Amino acid sequence: MAESNITQTINERIEAVKKVVNLISQAGRGDDLHDLRVLLINTMSLLKRDPGIEAAVDDLYASATALVRDASSGYPPNARSLRLLVSASDRFCTRLTSAVDRIVPEPETRLKGLEAAYAVQLERFSMNADLDPVGQVA
Repeated sequence: MAESNITQTINERIEAVKKVVNLISQAGRGDDLHDLRVLLINTMSLLKRDPGIEAAVDDLYASATALVRDASSGYPPNARSLRLLVSASDRFCTRLTSAVDRIVPEPETRLKGLEAAYAVQLERFSMNADLDPVGQVA
């Protein structure tokens, strides 16, 4: 039963990644990139270390970052950037789907979302580090 739960969770994460990638490809917003980052960290926290999936995550996040950077500087996403993003997303989803068969439930209970929450806190801290105590740029 634990295996079906982890399989269902991984499949839900794959669908969520596809939705966020679709939003990034349409609008190229930084908020969507942040959501992708948190989602990828949370997904990776469910798995044991796998270099192939880690490389797919790096490629996906790098291509999404490049697209959002171009969109935020006023350039419309070009066909190559969109193709790279979709290709990276497909590669990530394929690797994650194939990893579902190799997933062994961990014997101890883990806080599954802890890594994602920690990543959000790190990002907020890094954004606030440039502000002085009254909230103005130092």
